[in-house]
Amino acid sequence: MKKLSFTLGLILFSQIISAQTKLENIYKVEIGLQGLSVGTEIPLNDKFLADVNIGWGGITDLWHNGISYEWTKNSNSIFARGQIRYYINRERREEKGHSLKNNAGTFLAYQTKFLFSGTEYYSPQVGKSWLNEIQFGQQLTLGKHFIFRYYGGVGNGYDLDNKNNKFYPAIGFAFGYAF
Repeated sequence: MKKLSFTLGLILFSQIISAQTKLENIYKVEIGLQGLSVGTEIPLNDKFLADVNIGWGGITDLWHNGISYEWTKNSNSIFARGQIRYYINRERREEKGHSLKNNAGTFLAYQTKFLFSGTEYYSPQVGKSWLNEIQFGQQLTLGKHFIFRYYGGVGNGYDLDNKNNKFYPAIGFAFGYAF
């Protein structure tokens, strides 16, 4: 009986939490500086959102004197990207009459991205990369289905094959279509 009461309470609690959220679960296709990706945005509550993507884009070359990014025919990789966003102004956006569609709003985020391969075409020293970033940005709705997101912040990249580590300025944008 205790297990049944606990389970029913948990289901009721989860329904109350999900009923309060204004964030939407959306599926999307995006293109931007990071590449071409497909993914989903999953609301965790009314302020937090998980953004999970797989895609194809450029490679990040981490070496002892710097960092570079290149996306060409010979320099590309499949990637997996996850992001946790904390929205800081959705109530104020709503009060001002701005759209909340497609998870629009200003956010702070932590993003992690794993590039599955480097390249041997230009430099055999480019290996698999793991990038972690702290971002401040904004996602805007462009009509009913289109989104635009931009951000800036700081990142740390690590070349898993060659053991190189670098901090870098993180900037980016993406245009997307939400289903």
